Amino acid sequence: MRIADKFAVASLLALGIAIEASASRPIHYGAVSDTDLLDCDRIAWRGDRAAASGCYSNLLAAADDAVRAEAAWALGDRQAANRWFRSALAAAPDDLDLKTRWAELFASTHQDADAIDLFREVLADDPKHPFATVGAATILAGNFESNAEARIAPLLTNDDDAASGARLRAALLSARFALERGDRDNAALMLDLASDLAKNNDWPELDVHALRVAMDVLAEDFDSDFLASGVAANPSYGALYAEAAYFLTITRHYRLAIEWLERAIAAEPNLASAHEMLGVNLLRDNRIGAAREHLETAYELDPFSPVAVNTLRLLDSFDRFTVVRDEAPTSGRFRGQPPLELRLRNDEVDVLAALTIELTREAIEVFTARYRFELSEPVVIEMYPDHEDFAVRTAGMPGLGILGATFGYVVAMDSPSGRPIDQFQWGTVLWHELAHVFTLEATAHRVPRWFSEGISVYEEWRSGPNPGVRIPPGVLSAIDAGKLLPIDELDSGFVRPTYPNQVIVSYMQAGLICDYIAARFGSDKLAAVLNEFGAGADTASAIERSLDVDTASFDRDFLAWVEANYGELYGDIDGWQDLKADAHAAFETGDFDTAIDKARRATELYPGYVEPDAPWLTLAQAASAVGDATLAETTYDAWLAQGGYAPGAITDYANALYAAGKKRKAAETLARIDWVAPLAADHALTLGEWWIDLGEPDRARDSLGRVLALEPHDRASVLYLKARAELAAGDREAARATLLDALEIAPAYRDAQKLLLELVRTGS
Repeated sequence: MRIADKFAVASLLALGIAIEASASRPIHYGAVSDTDLLDCDRIAWRGDRAAASGCYSNLLAAADDAVRAEAAWALGDRQAANRWFRSALAAAPDDLDLKTRWAELFASTHQDADAIDLFREVLADDPKHPFATVGAATILAGNFESNAEARIAPLLTNDDDAASGARLRAALLSARFALERGDRDNAALMLDLASDLAKNNDWPELDVHALRVAMDVLAEDFDSDFLASGVAANPSYGALYAEAAYFLTITRHYRLAIEWLERAIAAEPNLASAHEMLGVNLLRDNRIGAAREHLETAYELDPFSPVAVNTLRLLDSFDRFTVVRDEAPTSGRFRGQPPLELRLRNDEVDVLAALTIELTREAIEVFTARYRFELSEPVVIEMYPDHEDFAVRTAGMPGLGILGATFGYVVAMDSPSGRPIDQFQWGTVLWHELAHVFTLEATAHRVPRWFSEGISVYEEWRSGPNPGVRIPPGVLSAIDAGKLLPIDELDSGFVRPTYPNQVIVSYMQAGLICDYIAARFGSDKLAAVLNEFGAGADTASAIERSLDVDTASFDRDFLAWVEANYGELYGDIDGWQDLKADAHAAFETGDFDTAIDKARRATELYPGYVEPDAPWLTLAQAASAVGDATLAETTYDAWLAQGGYAPGAITDYANALYAAGKKRKAAETLARIDWVAPLAADHALTLGEWWIDLGEPDRARDSLGRVLALEPHDRASVLYLKARAELAAGDREAARATLLDALEIAPAYRDAQKLLLELVRTGS
């Protein structure tokens, strides 16, 4: 997954959807003490739905509003439950346990803010209230707050009998954290603790069994003994399967997750969260019709869920998109590649389709050779002009700070119009995501996140439409602070970050590791490591088998390589910042000699910084200002070689080249904008004219065709240029038709009249 420099989400676990323990009311582990309620609960925990429903229904006539609230909640009537909790609290406003249960109801209806407010009220009166503590931590964990684990730590060592239920829930939550990080040993310890607490208090072990099943499934043990134990205890407890599906989802085993979610629904047809996750995963597998069915069911069962609502709205918007299919090539350079399917918004399809197909075919060619794996299914690429639509497509919720996501053979990403052009290189993002297609599919999705992301970062640095090693300043500061992780712990930096910006640091570290492997051991060793992951190896085994080095030695040598290559830079990042600022200030005041000196020193120290405010550009502009065309040209070339992408600077440089008579280099330079801002008509129009001048009529036709798709104001003149390109390409009939289109718009257009007359006179 390609990330923005300002990562807006704390964790990539947004790609999963948390599973509720039940379709209605989760197991409370002693938070409720009413004996009549407990009698009904024990029936429900055994899975006898009909008997439990009857039992709870009888309690709706109870005198105690709190009991009635719990019964309504268990029956799925959460609005009635809310009314009765409110009534109960009106009579007992200082009852902290009651207020905590009301907060849990809000949490079960996705009203996290209201739930947190109530938990805070409880904790303000009793800072150690066990159920309020674990309830608040559960919400924080779902929102990827890094302090969730710290909140529950005291509960895990609290042996007060009154806190046993909250301690059990804390152990379950801690086990989930450990499984998300891949820490099976700690997960097992926490589940042992939860199991002991459940047995000692005569509570069901269903949630413990569900997490143990998930742990076994992650180890590819699909016949877990704990599944049989759980089914024996309650055959209709869908979370026994759905928890495994959650962890399969966050480890990107989407198709396998679909199978387990189908089993969850077979066991518990009204488990709304399972229908919801199944719908989202079916969408990730491009099974749109089936996805809609389950999302609609999820919405009927749980109309409070924003994921179901948002995703259904997204599906409704698909009628504004066009599906373009590029069949498998049967000849030529790309023969043998699979079909491609693009989903592009109607007003962008004519501009983006050809460019997307071109880049995708090139990526498949490169990655097939590099990783020795041939794709066996069509590749689906979706682009969303509205970033929030893409976020919903990816995680079911807006606010996701990523640029692209890959689900196997399906890639979803922002369209070039979905981000400001000075922040987004859509071609590089697509290249990055296509590398994920290979690392996921070549390993049957076994590849750990760090290596899949590392390969994708490495490929965008070393290949693709705009190569260049680009490491943000904040990452260099983190390296200087010693924040890189050991390689066999690197996945945790993506999953549950412990400090701001750790996710981007983890991305860059993963890319640097792949760069180091290629530099020291040879680029073919990247495929060797990938093959080990495909065979089921963990990180330590994959590194040792493919590189003949243990992870401790690898970490030591990698850090030494980073120090040798980047130590001077990250050791003086403040000095670079000063040089950059001084160069810009000198340029603004017209002190071009100082600007050149400071900017040159800044680029020598940090050549990989190529953002729109890069010292490279200050240096090039200052060189132009003093008339040093040679320095300006070499500076622009060096900036582009490092991955410079700002469209305005590229345009300025291309125009200067063209004016200097370096027309072909000017055109090739300007064409780079296609991978940043293809929906900008000005550069494509200029390119069309330049390609005609350079005797490249086919390239001219492509550029001018994109201009026409963008509905230019002076359409007739663009049609005239396109007709010239068609005539130069020898396509007289197309030229004639295009000229007639131009004259239909502007009948008195003399240049078009003259060219059409020439065509008529010379015959067809």
